[in-house]
Amino acid sequence: MSEATATARKVIEVSRKQLPLSCPNAGTNPAELHPRVYIPLKKGGERVSCPYCGAVYQLKD
Repeated sequence: MSEATATARKVIEVSRKQLPLSCPNAGTNPAELHPRVYIPLKKGGERVSCPYCGAVYQLKD
C-alpha cells in the first residue's frame, strides 16, 4: 500500500474501554476478513495500523 493510500484511510478512534483491540473488528465486511491480530495501543493519540488490511487505529483519551 502506498503512503498516499495509508494517509487517506479513515482513522478509527478507540477508547481505553475497548482495549485490548483486535482487527478485524465485529463490523468488518466478511469479504475483508483476515487472521485476527491484536493492535498494541498504549499511549493516548498513538496511531497503529493493521499489518494485514492497513486499518489505522488511534487511542483517544
